[in-house]
Amino acid sequence: MDPLPKQNDDTDLLTAMMAGATAGAFQTAATYPFEYLKTTSQIKNQVLMLKPPVEAMNSISIRPMYTGCAVLATGNALKAATRMCLFNSFSHFMATENGSTTAPRIVVAGLMTGFVETLWVIPFENIKTRMIENRMYREGMEMNMAKAVDVRASPSSPLKTSKRARTADSSFTTRARHISDTRLKALKYYAKNPSITFPAVVKEIYSTQGLRGFKQGSLITIFRQCMNSMVWYSTFSSLQQLIDPNRDSISELELLGMGFASSCAVVATTQPLDLVKTRMQTKNYRLFYRDLMTCVFKVFVEEGLRKFWCGWFPRLIKVSCSSSVTLITYEYTVKGIQKLKTMKPFSAS
Repeated sequence: MDPLPKQNDDTDLLTAMMAGATAGAFQTAATYPFEYLKTTSQIKNQVLMLKPPVEAMNSISIRPMYTGCAVLATGNALKAATRMCLFNSFSHFMATENGSTTAPRIVVAGLMTGFVETLWVIPFENIKTRMIENRMYREGMEMNMAKAVDVRASPSSPLKTSKRARTADSSFTTRARHISDTRLKALKYYAKNPSITFPAVVKEIYSTQGLRGFKQGSLITIFRQCMNSMVWYSTFSSLQQLIDPNRDSISELELLGMGFASSCAVVATTQPLDLVKTRMQTKNYRLFYRDLMTCVFKVFVEEGLRKFWCGWFPRLIKVSCSSSVTLITYEYTVKGIQKLKTMKPFSAS
């Protein structure tokens, strides 16, 4: 999460956007192994897996744990570059007649910010999840396609069939009445040859699902991000008001503590949403979960309530470190840019 803007902050828009983008990209690269561990643990389904993947940590190289890092870093840089501008704009919009803001208004401004900024990151989240999932398939993960859901009861389902899917090929073949031969061939090809590079994954998603493949899980992603922003900003703002409303004397150590406390609140309240989001962005989610409510029901019945908090620990480390790294990186980047703006390399000495 990015820091809340200071009251009467005179940082210009370009500086704030550059600092936000730098902080967003840097924190993503620094904490991505935890994102990878969180995502892989959420994708794993002991009920459906015939064979688990070979863990990347068994390898000498940590490169597999950075699968999809560049994609997510790009999305987070775009998101972070606009966050401060959006939050300031929404804060002014929600301000009272005398220009002041209250805690409830800050919460609403954070909620509005989370909604808008999520539109940037949804396609990148889908690509990142697909790259990690395909890496798991490359490492030997096998899913039991015989347990694909029977979609006969859902007349609006795009996978409507008259028989239960039993194998990967038969599952894809049942779609033949609803999609072109070209897309059917692509489904079969990528089921056996999962792609893991950015251009190849983009091609795979478009070839097998079209443009809608880049917006899978959009509603749950937007809701999760809105909750993230609302919980984080409200917690951070409350702590700020408790320590120093003007933030004039808040130390860097206190900033770290405020960021960590806000992150704990975020993970505790939104982890189930994050799990469902990941499951809905997997390549075969329409075979295993025909819709969001089916996904929630099957996870609860087949895997238990605890599964909704699967991956909470790496996510807590990631979110808390991300907050701290983002806060400090943003502050130092702003100071660095402002210092550079005062330098005049072509002036006479």
